[in-house]
Amino acid sequence: MAQSTTAESEEMHPGASQGVRVYEWIRDRIIDGRLPTGSRVREREVVEQLGVSRVPIREAFPRLEAEGYIRTVPHKGAIVAPMEAVDVAELFDVRASLEPLAARLAAARCASGVSGERLTEALSLAARALDVHVQGELAEATSDFHDELVDLAGSRLLQDLMLPVRGRVKRLFHLANTPDDRDLHHEHQELCDAVVKGQVERAGALALAHVEHSRIETMQMLFSSDS
Repeated sequence: MAQSTTAESEEMHPGASQGVRVYEWIRDRIIDGRLPTGSRVREREVVEQLGVSRVPIREAFPRLEAEGYIRTVPHKGAIVAPMEAVDVAELFDVRASLEPLAARLAAARCASGVSGERLTEALSLAARALDVHVQGELAEATSDFHDELVDLAGSRLLQDLMLPVRGRVKRLFHLANTPDDRDLHHEHQELCDAVVKGQVERAGALALAHVEHSRIETMQMLFSSDS
């Protein structure tokens, strides 16, 4: 069991340090819910699953905590941190600034002749995931669409800024995943259309409207019972 899981980890990020592989292994399980909110992240289990020493685990934990995935609790150790209302609100504030910029830059590149084929393909995969209604697949496909938009923007600085945001966004997509979210997918279709046609201002406006619509839907879904 441990050997096959170690191979899986190495395929995920070949050539990475053990600390990075441990970080990615834990992060991905938090994002997709295999490590649910409030559960303990036990060093011994990670050692058994990945076949590593405790040293790379202790290298990975500070980064996971700094990025909001885990929290260290006295007498318990590391637990999966919740995404509280303030965390989600802050995430949407950041998305509202960066995603319209990504959309405008991506549209400008398409207007200059860069292909938007990969963005269109990501949209098609999201449509397929919407049709088959498999739990988690739509969240993954939606996240991939947003990642492709940032990549198409072609800004290394923007990609660096989005790096710690991407995992949080993907985790949020899993937490607030609805199996038949056709309204938000339609917004992706319009956004993709604007980008590949090189319509810079339309793309930026659609991206901002999409983030704000997602904000309302997500906050209602996750926190309406708290209000």
